[in-house]
Amino acid sequence: MSEISSNFSSSVPRWFYSLIPYNIGAGMLENLLPLFIVQVIAGSVTDVGTVRAVISVASVLAFILWGNLSDRLKSRRPFLLLGFAGFGVYMLLLSFGTNVNQVLVYSLLGGFLISAVAPVATALVVDTVPEKQLPKAFRTFCEMGSWSFLGAIILGGIWLSILSNTWGTVMAMRSLFFCTGLLALSGLILCLLWVREPRQVTSRREFNPRLLGRLSIAAIERRLMFAPTRTIYFILRPQWLGKQLQRPLILYYLCSAIFFIGIHLFFTPFPIFLTEGMGATNTQVLLISLGKSGIEALFYKPMGQFLQAQNCIKLQAMSVAVRMGSLICFTLLALVKPTPVTLFLAGLTHLLTGITWAVINVSSAMCVAQLATKGQEGMALGMYNSVIGVATIFGALASGYIVASFGYSACFSIGAILCGFTAFGLWWLETVMPTGKARDQPF
Repeated sequence: MSEISSNFSSSVPRWFYSLIPYNIGAGMLENLLPLFIVQVIAGSVTDVGTVRAVISVASVLAFILWGNLSDRLKSRRPFLLLGFAGFGVYMLLLSFGTNVNQVLVYSLLGGFLISAVAPVATALVVDTVPEKQLPKAFRTFCEMGSWSFLGAIILGGIWLSILSNTWGTVMAMRSLFFCTGLLALSGLILCLLWVREPRQVTSRREFNPRLLGRLSIAAIERRLMFAPTRTIYFILRPQWLGKQLQRPLILYYLCSAIFFIGIHLFFTPFPIFLTEGMGATNTQVLLISLGKSGIEALFYKPMGQFLQAQNCIKLQAMSVAVRMGSLICFTLLALVKPTPVTLFLAGLTHLLTGITWAVINVSSAMCVAQLATKGQEGMALGMYNSVIGVATIFGALASGYIVASFGYSACFSIGAILCGFTAFGLWWLETVMPTGKARDQPF
């Protein structure tokens, strides 16, 4: 433990780098799986939503299993190996998939195995880094994930832009998924070489307010929206339905559920909307995603520092309102004839979603911590993660059916309406709980 601590103080822990192949592969999957389903196996937007929902269901359930099993067995490395192997095999199987049913089966298995990585990796940071160095460790951990995610978009864009002209879109995308699977499997070797079992496993991680504003989900679930476990730095415990919940916190959970259903009504069909509705190429889709992800990566750190001195609920309400405005813009874009100008406007508007997400993502942990009963913040964050997981499943499923029945404009407009309800709910909650100091007062 002391050797690891001294190594961290002078440089990044070497085992952090073993996650880079996985992070790059996860970035590829998030951005290209919808396009793969539609362009390679002739699926529909409804199929995209169904696949996302299947992965989400498997991930939410498996996250609880892997986290608690890792704690009980007091072991970390075998679960990382399992997650890396599961992800690599999943990508290899996808590259040979020929129909939607196969992809659904592969995704159910893949979502279950992939979910071993996020909770165990974050737990390993807690187990191997002294508490006073945790903020720096997690900031580095998340930043490495963010840049790996951006690297995945760049590599994917270059790959598809070059090979699509010679091999065609289908073979270019299949080969990209196949090589991504091989890259993910290389993480097994790095894990065996660099990851060591901690001498002491922390089975219960208490909430540490010092970490608020310093962490993001960039390295964990931001890069894989299909697996909405969104852990911060603790292992989800099964006792998240305790009596510590208070009415303001329950109302915040309700607002969060409505919001995440709304944004997944947008994000799930968005890549298909760009290609089918606006005539974008796969490379252009990745460039638009690159701009949004780059904005997020740049804003996470300053936003975390800024929010520590602000009323997080009020700022989150403002950000959700801005997000509603961006969805209204996409609704209008879906109604007009696609041109290069409208595609440019779509990319510009998508940058705005990146800025607002940086605020919403960082402030959400602070809001939960302020509204939770003192001493139960960690459990409250676990409940928050579960609420988001369930909301993502509903949003992903509903998006496909709404687009198939009523079109993209209807789907985006419903998402905007839900964001409007969320903003109103947060504004009202902010008037009832104006500061974090009031969290322990009766409602």
